[in-house]
Amino acid sequence: MPWWSWIVIWVALIAVALLFYALIGYRIFRQFMAVLSEVQSAGSRLSFTPAAVPAAPEDAGTRGPAIFEDPEAARRRYEDGKAARKDARRERRVERRRLRGQPRAWRDIPGL
Repeated sequence: MPWWSWIVIWVALIAVALLFYALIGYRIFRQFMAVLSEVQSAGSRLSFTPAAVPAAPEDAGTRGPAIFEDPEAARRRYEDGKAARKDARRERRVERRRLRGQPRAWRDIPGL
C-alpha cells in the first residue's frame, strides 16, 4: 500500500468524525431549543398576576423624624398600624382561602 493511501484514510476518518460530531451537536442544539420552548410555555401557564400593591399611607412622608415625636403618640400610631396590618393580613388570608375554595378558620371570623 503506498504511503499516500494512509493520508487519504486518515483524512476520510477525520472528516467522518467531524461530520458525526456536527450531527450530534445539531441534534443536541435542537433538543435544547425544544426544552427552552417548553420551559417558556410552562412559565407562561404557571405565571400569576400579583395583587395590586397597596398605596403608602398619606402621612408617611409628611412626618418628621420619630425622635422628635411624643412617645405616647408614637406608641399609639405603632399600635394602630400594627392592628391595621393584622386586619389586612386576615382579609388577604380570607380572600385567598375563598378563591381556593378552602374552609374558613374560626379565628378569621370577626367577633368570635
